[in-house]
Amino acid sequence: MEPLKKVNFIAVHHSQRKIDSIKRIRDLHIRINKWEDIGYHYLIDKKGKIHVGRSEKFIGAHVFGHNKNSIGICLIGNFDEEKPTKKQIKTLINFLKERIKQYKIRKEDILGHREFSGVTKTCPGKFMDMEKIREII
Repeated sequence: MEPLKKVNFIAVHHSQRKIDSIKRIRDLHIRINKWEDIGYHYLIDKKGKIHVGRSEKFIGAHVFGHNKNSIGICLIGNFDEEKPTKKQIKTLINFLKERIKQYKIRKEDILGHREFSGVTKTCPGKFMDMEKIREII
């Protein structure tokens, strides 16, 4: 895997399935997609627990054309059909605050997957308000 040299963005995703697991996502990314590891650097389950996916030392596989300079975090759930849990949002906010300081990036550099140029997906879902997330952090 190639090393991640500079972080300019943090990309927020949803797993797009109401019932999902870290194991299922890992299997999908490694066995089906044939990637070296899970594509996201972090995942947040519905209880608000953060799980490490791919090490931050390496380039992720989560936003085509923007992986070389971004960290990817995925919340488990389908936020086109349901709202993220309060625990997921709390964990996400704390995570983003830490990474803003760590990488010296602006709040404006926290983007939902759909906010990257060339993306036609709804990710991280219509119930994930990225403007509100940026206001809170």
